[in-house]
Amino acid sequence: MFLWNAGGRVANLRTAKLSRTTLVRGFTLVELLVVIAIIGVLVALLLPAVQAARESARRMQCINHLKQLGLATHNFESTFGKLPDGSKTAALFGPSPHAYLLPTLEQKNISDRMDSSFAHGASADSGTGSGVLDHEYGSTIRPKIFKCPSEMNEFKGLVYGFTNYHTNYGSWVKLKNSWDGPYGTNFTPYGSVKPVDASKLRDITDGTSNTLLYAEVCNGIGADPSRRDPRRDCYEAGSQSQTTAADARAAFLAIDYKTAPTLGGWNWRGYPWREGSIWRNGFNTLLTPNKPCFRPNTEWWELVTPASSYHPGGASACLADGSVRFVTESVDADVWTASGTMAGGELGQLP
Repeated sequence: MFLWNAGGRVANLRTAKLSRTTLVRGFTLVELLVVIAIIGVLVALLLPAVQAARESARRMQCINHLKQLGLATHNFESTFGKLPDGSKTAALFGPSPHAYLLPTLEQKNISDRMDSSFAHGASADSGTGSGVLDHEYGSTIRPKIFKCPSEMNEFKGLVYGFTNYHTNYGSWVKLKNSWDGPYGTNFTPYGSVKPVDASKLRDITDGTSNTLLYAEVCNGIGADPSRRDPRRDCYEAGSQSQTTAADARAAFLAIDYKTAPTLGGWNWRGYPWREGSIWRNGFNTLLTPNKPCFRPNTEWWELVTPASSYHPGGASACLADGSVRFVTESVDADVWTASGTMAGGELGQLP
């Protein structure tokens, strides 16, 4: 059939109807599956990059926390002419250096509530007066500066605050029967180990740029682990009597942490921040970062407690000059051990 259009031209009726009809074509199932697959590949490629960027940001924040601790320690030394005590009183288990540093970390509101004459361990002071209650309340606060952003275990549901930044107790007390780092105990901790006074920066004759003050340590989980992690857990090491760092290091590294006995449910490194003890708030440098923690001779003060972190490949540490660096797991063991002593006269420098 033909029609005359407005211009006087002849048009096919069927063609005219089709011209007014819009044909819509959808995706086929195969095309849809291809698009979904492409999106999946893109997400798989981008996700590791996003995670790496986030971890990089967490690591930088962690380094900043350590820098603030280093600066606070220098301000403390400038004011009092000495570093904070590592552990002042045996009966009180402290105070820890963190407790002393609160005012110079802009946490004076917490320190004003606390009292150095009350208990600083993991158990509450036995007193009931208002001063004790204030002290206990201050101990429950969890300053962000004490926490590494990559930490996984935060002792949730427990009373006190924790810290990932531990104080340097030296190489290992068993080697020389003495504390050889910037921090130690102001009392005889066991046997014939002599008490040490609070260190001064001038006592660090190995150089402040060669001696550690603080390093990261992963928190414990407060119980025997269902899945063991050498960065976090501590194990029994049996009888150990080595007198050189090399022999002691070899002996501890020969222990298989996967089968070694645990410490009977003890897993509290980092908790609480107020306690001045090597097992809660200290580290030493006999073993390089991220190696397991060991208790030899069933003696807590002889704990071998390395630096550790959840940052890939190592841990961050603050030197006595206030600088901070990331130390890899592959650091030379002798250089790392030397960085724990403050007057050992060793050669070598952290990279």
